[in-house]
Amino acid sequence: MQAKISEIFTSYQGEGTFMGSRQVFIRFYGCNLNCSYCDTVQESYRSFTKESLMGKILDIKEDYNELVLTGGEPLLHADFLAGFLPLYKKNSRKKVYLETNGTLPLGMAKAAEWVDIVAMDIKLPSSTGINKDLWLLHSEFLAQCAGKETLVKAVITDATTIEDIKQLAGLLKSSGREMPVILQVVTNGDGEGKSPDEEMLFFFKEYIKKETLLKPVVLGQMHKCMGMK
Repeated sequence: MQAKISEIFTSYQGEGTFMGSRQVFIRFYGCNLNCSYCDTVQESYRSFTKESLMGKILDIKEDYNELVLTGGEPLLHADFLAGFLPLYKKNSRKKVYLETNGTLPLGMAKAAEWVDIVAMDIKLPSSTGINKDLWLLHSEFLAQCAGKETLVKAVITDATTIEDIKQLAGLLKSSGREMPVILQVVTNGDGEGKSPDEEMLFFFKEYIKKETLLKPVVLGQMHKCMGMK
């Protein structure tokens, strides 16, 4: 079995609570969604077997903290990951960090055993421009993350509505879990969407805090500000 991978690189994590961590990124090709603010351009890919990908990772001499599965949407390649990740775990003690849009719970079920950290996007309709109702999929996906270190991220733009924030708060509350919640200000010169104003961000943050008793934080994207991948 092979997977389509558009790039493999080393960089600093630019998002969420692992911001600043030196990581190796495997960017898988393809996505099942089309968010209006998406800035990931994938024009080409190479096909890897689990053995050839493992060899590529072992060739990296620079030290790093976590192996990041990103995309696109890496769980489109869940069957491949179910073969590659056990091999990776045999050869490395580094943690596996999954960046996902949180809409493929069956894919997560296939790979969950070997994933240590899940960075899960919540795709707010008003922010993404996606009309499909993804809330049930997000709920099912979050259930598959039981026992995993999980952080939840929602991109906020000037179009984000309080209705979506209420849905987000309800999802978080119903999960019954303690986890970091990141309201990520869109930091994007390529896709659509402008940054929200400070008053809007404060209101959204305080609403989620009140409804869930969690402690959401507002962050941007460090790697873009620093001109890195």
